Amino acid sequence: MAMTTDKKLYIAVGVLVALGGALFLQNKKEKEEAAAYSLEGRASDLPKLDLSEAKTKGIDTITISQAAGDAGKPPSVTLEKKGEEWSMVDPVKAKANDANIKSLLDNLKTLKVSEAIDPASDPATYDKWHVSDAKALHAVFSKGKEVVADLSFGEDGSRGQMTRIAGKNGVFAVKGYSSYLYARDVKGWRDTALFKFESEKVKSADIKNEHGEFSFAKEKGAWTGKFGKGSPSKLERFDDSKLKDMLRAYENLNADGFADGKSATDTGIDQPAATVIFVMEDGARREITVGKTAEGSSRWAKKSDSPEIVSISSYAADWATAEPSRFQKPDPKKSDGGVAEPPSPHGMPPAMGMPGMPGMPNMPDMPH
Repeated sequence: MAMTTDKKLYIAVGVLVALGGALFLQNKKEKEEAAAYSLEGRASDLPKLDLSEAKTKGIDTITISQAAGDAGKPPSVTLEKKGEEWSMVDPVKAKANDANIKSLLDNLKTLKVSEAIDPASDPATYDKWHVSDAKALHAVFSKGKEVVADLSFGEDGSRGQMTRIAGKNGVFAVKGYSSYLYARDVKGWRDTALFKFESEKVKSADIKNEHGEFSFAKEKGAWTGKFGKGSPSKLERFDDSKLKDMLRAYENLNADGFADGKSATDTGIDQPAATVIFVMEDGARREITVGKTAEGSSRWAKKSDSPEIVSISSYAADWATAEPSRFQKPDPKKSDGGVAEPPSPHGMPPAMGMPGMPGMPNMPDMPH
């Protein structure tokens, strides 16, 4: 049977559709491949941050300068490693916070350049992306005289951290940057640890303050307490749970702040309000003197083995300046057990009441 004209038309249309679909798919594939080659080409043109473990392990100097803010430009911080320990050498000389520096170096290894943002290297471009000297956080990591990384971090965004890389023109997006690891204040780079010991391994604790002298000793696992002026005697109603609270307050004691520029006289360390001494089971001693009130309710303090004056929390300081009652159980001889009687729910003193009720004598009959 001869093929009709309609059938021939349908077949022709079908062939055209098939050819068109094949051509579309071919063009799509070619565009995807071209785009892929383009991305690969752009990626290959990006600068590499060679911040491997081998590179970062040898870093021995870090300098971080933050951008000027409303309060003015904060001081730059320079940290140096001698042996296995890090120290701050500028703006003050002090022991550095090793844990914070380790976190910074661990983060440094994760930084990757992901995109070229702007090839221009003029001041206006750098200012626009906040990577100019006036607006960027500038971090330089060195190994001896070799600069391992010189980076200026600016504006943050979904594309990454806008970054200027020393020796490279333009602005780049960097992935992996954590601002809180870099933008610490000076205190954040300093070692704040004062005491680290296990309270269970303390065998004695002594306190001397304006109220007298406390002497606490552990004998066969049980604590005893003495108090007095000149010659301490048994502390009546001694509550060892209170002493244990004090030990917990000091076993991981950290500084709240630092008395840079203040003297022993300024802080009261020359005539301390209290001195606290802990002796460990192995004979090691921990000694700290407490001086005047510092910021807020904290107090200035100084360890015996350090020239640095710091501030400690009021919770820790209050144990050092405590009265005997702070370490005692309530006095059973007092009617209130040593605790103030709560107020009446109606706002009346507890001794008041209605005639004939306990706590108040009956009123005489009124004349009729």
